[in-house]
Amino acid sequence: MKTMIAFGVLALLLVVVLASRNIVADEDTDQDGLPDSWEIHYFGDLSFDADDDPDLDDFTNLEECAGGSDPTDGTSGPRPPVIDTN
Repeated sequence: MKTMIAFGVLALLLVVVLASRNIVADEDTDQDGLPDSWEIHYFGDLSFDADDDPDLDDFTNLEECAGGSDPTDGTSGPRPPVIDTN
């Protein structure tokens, strides 16, 4: 019984360790200030830079990424910050 419990604990620890690897901050392998996963999601590759504006909406990719908007949609712009008045 103790062996089964120890095996279960080790299996759970392995799952936690492997899952935590995905929680680490997203990589920026091309070092342009944009997370690789964000670039891949919107553009399919890492060919655009932070200062580019592919949808010509006057917001850079960095602004679109930080503001949660779609850099491929000219009608989508960064959301303004929420100001707590309390």
